[in-house]
Formats: sequence, structure tokens, C-alpha cells
Amino acid sequence: MRIHELFAAVLDLPEQEITDDTAPHNTGQWTSRVHIQLVVALEDVYGITLSAAEIKALTSIGAAHGILTAKGVDAR
Repeated sequence: MRIHELFAAVLDLPEQEITDDTAPHNTGQWTSRVHIQLVVALEDVYGITLSAAEIKALTSIGAAHGILTAKGVDAR
């Protein structure tokens, strides 16, 4: 699954509205509860474990992509 698809599903938004700049400050659906859902989805879908620092650094879809790339995951 591509990262934009995953975020669209968790945020309950059309995929065409999701960009690398999608973030909590510009997306009302991205609440603290949904942030945890995104973390769980990323870990489940990509078979990774995110550290506390990585969870805190998950500030946009672009940041999530960077975290996944650093873990050797291609989510594009």
C-alpha cells in the first residue's frame, strides 16, 4: 500500500486531497487520537516499529515518508 493511500484511509479523506504537506496543522481530521491510529497503521502495514522519537517526528506525510525510507521501506 502506498503511503498516500494509507493516510487517506485513516484520515477518511479522498486520496487526491493527500499530499506530502498534509499535516495536523492543516488537516482537521488529524487529531491526537488519529495520530495514534496512523502510527499503528504504519507499523502494521509496513511491518516496522516506530520509536518514541519517530512518533513525535511524524509531523506530516512527507516526514512519515522520510521515516519509512530511513527504515528501508519504499512506500511511494
